[in-house]
Amino acid sequence: MEEREERGGAVRVGMIWGGIGGVVGLLASLPGSLVGILVAGFIGFSCGRRAAAAGRRAGALSGLIGGAVAAPVYVLGSTIGALLAARLIGAAEIATTLSEVLGTKVSADLAWTYFLFSLVLSAILEAAILVSVSSAAGAWANRE
Repeated sequence: MEEREERGGAVRVGMIWGGIGGVVGLLASLPGSLVGILVAGFIGFSCGRRAAAAGRRAGALSGLIGGAVAAPVYVLGSTIGALLAARLIGAAEIATTLSEVLGTKVSADLAWTYFLFSLVLSAILEAAILVSVSSAAGAWANRE
């Protein structure tokens, strides 16, 4: 019973910070996915410290649980923000910019495919950063 309550504290903190992170991720990713990747570290740090304080379980494990619960919501919000920004810019403009950077002709469909692929990579990176920083912050909070 006691183990269930300890895990419930970390899960509850993860749900709260997942919701906060989802909104922050959506807003932060409007300028681009790189900002969402940077903000994931801050959300993970806050989530991990609070998850470790909420549970009596080892700090790193509480941070890991909180980060694992928060990461999907954060990634979803961040991806939606980046998609909204890309829809505003348009596939033709993305293709033009990509053509200038690469020095070759890129169609709008191919540019959109590249953009979606970059969103998948960004989401994986954001989730990994959020969970690892959350776990590290939980362990660090336990040391103090």
